[in-house]
Amino acid sequence: MESKANFAVIGAFVLVTLFGFVAFLAYISGQQFDEEYDHYIVEYITPPRGISVGSEVRFNGLKMGEVTKTILDKDDPGKVLVYIQIQADTPVHIDSYAQNEPLGLTGLSYIQLYAGESGKRYDFEALGAKIPHIEGRGSTFDNLLGGSESVIDNVNLALSRAIAVLDPKAAKDLHGVIANLNIITGKISKVDMSSERIDEFMKTIEQAALDFSTASLAIDTTAKDVSKLLEGDGVLNVLQQTEKSLKAAEDALNEYKLLATDGRALSEEARLIIEQFSSTGLQDLSLAMADLKTLIDSLNRVSENLERSPIEFLVGQEKEIMELPQ
Repeated sequence: MESKANFAVIGAFVLVTLFGFVAFLAYISGQQFDEEYDHYIVEYITPPRGISVGSEVRFNGLKMGEVTKTILDKDDPGKVLVYIQIQADTPVHIDSYAQNEPLGLTGLSYIQLYAGESGKRYDFEALGAKIPHIEGRGSTFDNLLGGSESVIDNVNLALSRAIAVLDPKAAKDLHGVIANLNIITGKISKVDMSSERIDEFMKTIEQAALDFSTASLAIDTTAKDVSKLLEGDGVLNVLQQTEKSLKAAEDALNEYKLLATDGRALSEEARLIIEQFSSTGLQDLSLAMADLKTLIDSLNRVSENLERSPIEFLVGQEKEIMELPQ
């Protein structure tokens, strides 16, 4: 009977402990399930270093949620989409942004949300199934790492220049420059630097400054005049007249080309006429000259007969009557 009683006590204790543990788990899980979360997508253009699933999401330093998923944007592989869930009462506005913050020296990071200045929250009922997007920014440490390549390049360049300065040949040249400076300063120390000469030197510098100021004013005035001229219609008119003159010159050149073409054609026709005249015209001209000479001889005879006896020339010679014997 005693052994059976001990087993009953042990069994009852185990069952009570098991029920208590289950009740504790139910209490914790029930408390978590009772909370409501809002879901957002944080868009990163720079790599979100140290962010992974389960990373904290804080608002004003307080943990309000965590990262649920990280993927690459299908449309833009250079963009990283980080899905987060935070408590529904967190005041996230339409101009809120997220910034990575390092979590100590572990290399991990968390997302710090900032409310923004608009004060206007997202309307999840109007969005429906769409998840709001929040701008993601890298931390100052990320920006420093992003520009580390240029910093290293600048350091290497500075080191190379320092090595070039420390080169034996460059050091020799530097020693020569220092020696020349010593010579110049020695000569300057020997120059008479009395107060009168210093005053004269200062007056010369002052006069040079005044002359430079006057020249600057003159240049400024000239620049204003040129600006006014450019802003006015004078330059535009000159450009228009120049354009018209160039157009007229182009037209005249085209007409000259046409005239040259016509003159070339006319000279070709004249050459053909001269060749034709030299081949047949000269012969016809010689025949015409012979006929003209014959005509002149005939006219000369007519004029002689007319002078000698106009009546006979006009009426004709009187015919002689011959009488026949009967």
